[in-house]
Amino acid sequence: MKRLIVNADDFGLTGGVNRAVIECHQAGAVSSATLLVNGEAAEAAASLAAANPALGVGLHFNITSGTPAAPPEQVPSLLGEGGQFPGLAAALVRLSTGRARTGELKAELAAQIGRCLELGLRPSHIDSHHHLHAHPRLRHVIGRVAPALGISRMRGYRMRARSPKALAIAAAARLPAGAGALKTPDRFSGIEVMGSRSLAGWLARELAAGGDCLEFMCHPGYADERLAQVTSYNSLRQAEMEGLVSGEFPRAIEAAGVRLISFRDL
Repeated sequence: MKRLIVNADDFGLTGGVNRAVIECHQAGAVSSATLLVNGEAAEAAASLAAANPALGVGLHFNITSGTPAAPPEQVPSLLGEGGQFPGLAAALVRLSTGRARTGELKAELAAQIGRCLELGLRPSHIDSHHHLHAHPRLRHVIGRVAPALGISRMRGYRMRARSPKALAIAAAARLPAGAGALKTPDRFSGIEVMGSRSLAGWLARELAAGGDCLEFMCHPGYADERLAQVTSYNSLRQAEMEGLVSGEFPRAIEAAGVRLISFRDL
């Protein structure tokens, strides 16, 4: 039987995102989530995960926004003004030019995994905010650090890329990383339908495309005032949530005859 992981990114970003993730999980549409440990609602997310043990929770490794988990003086090459992560464009430049030091990337990754453990969660897997772990330098770091800390699974990017963003991510993920590979699902999907309510039809086509295990990424959230303050991707999160809990999405899973799992079962 084919297997499906539906992973909700950005768990812990806000209270409204947390509520949406749990509602989607309880509706049978989401089986996994990845935690932003430096999100303002990370502790609340961990409590919700404890109350919903069937939800697998991994680490959404973040070096693009917010504050580091490691002491700032230990990771200065990763930070911009005010001791904050510098944004996607600057983080990508630092990774590509070597300005982001490998030792500091390792320290921050270990600190973020450590924060998960402090919150009572053993990460089921790793992915990353803004997909930066597709970059070979960051994949190399994850391949060195994560297994030593008990994590053996990671989001992969084998996909039928149909947008410039997806093509760029898939191309980066094919570059050699020089580290042992972590286990990944056979295929990945979800980038092209970010912000859409029409998720069930896309999922059905992706499940019919082959491979033993598909990861489908989503970003459910309530588009409340707080979410609008912390991210420009806000109203579209609610659209995704509505598509996930509509009933059509769980029915598409059932009709495909696949088993909904988390990364713990991979």
